[in-house]
Amino acid sequence: MRATDGTGQQGHTVPRHVWVAPDGRWEAALPGVLLDWRKVGASWEALVMWGSGGGNVASAGHTQWLSADKVRKVD
Repeated sequence: MRATDGTGQQGHTVPRHVWVAPDGRWEAALPGVLLDWRKVGASWEALVMWGSGGGNVASAGHTQWLSADKVRKVD
């Protein structure tokens, strides 16, 4: 999923569908869109957009840099 994933890209990645666990709970993962990657020290972070809420809770959109361990590709 990173720009070094063998696609030949130098730098940014194309937006792609991912699962996001902003609070680290994968049983409550949300669908999201991966926008970009960045390296912070020795760690990677993903710029991700996702929605939350619905039903009895007002819907909200979020865009945030999250640590790579909170983002998974969709198979």
